[in-house]
Amino acid sequence: MSEFNQENPDPIDNKKAFVISLNSDNLPEPSITYRSLAFLLDYILVVLLATLIILQVILPLNPTISLEALNEWLETYLNWAESNNQSTAPILNDSAQSTLLLITESFSIIFILYFALCDTVFKGSSFGKKIFNLKTITLTPRDSIPVFHASIRAISKTIILFYFFPILLLVAILTKRFHKSKQWGHDLISQTKVIDEYELNQMLLKKVEGSL
Repeated sequence: MSEFNQENPDPIDNKKAFVISLNSDNLPEPSITYRSLAFLLDYILVVLLATLIILQVILPLNPTISLEALNEWLETYLNWAESNNQSTAPILNDSAQSTLLLITESFSIIFILYFALCDTVFKGSSFGKKIFNLKTITLTPRDSIPVFHASIRAISKTIILFYFFPILLLVAILTKRFHKSKQWGHDLISQTKVIDEYELNQMLLKKVEGSL
């Protein structure tokens, strides 16, 4: 539930302070188009940021990791795929496998940190959400998203993207379609909701004007 409080700054004026309450079910949700575009911008930003951090910081700190070994395997695999050869696909050697694992884990951690910080430090606003006037809010009786809930939300979103993509994405879509809350899966388990901040401000303004 969201509340909008306004106190009368003028003690002479006899108008009383009032509280406007909005049921969480009635909070304005953004269109799937805006939410997808906002996420796409965040995704591009995090990929660029993660690539920079991995290449400039993480890999240099791990001298045993070899990008050359991974590149050699990729070239061999692409050549095998283009040749339509009936032989088995090239197998990752230990060096290439370790490099791929480190890169995957690093991407995952950076994604989790980015979305968790956006929901906590930046009060539910990320780069993409800011552009489209969207915001993630908590459905718990608190002013901001709890760190634990923000972490759960970020982790579940990252797992959907990098690990069990088709299956968990389908589950998230099904919860949005059929669950009584009409929330996406990662919003449901983290007790959060993405709202259209512009539409919310318009709703609050109309309620304020109607209360005067």
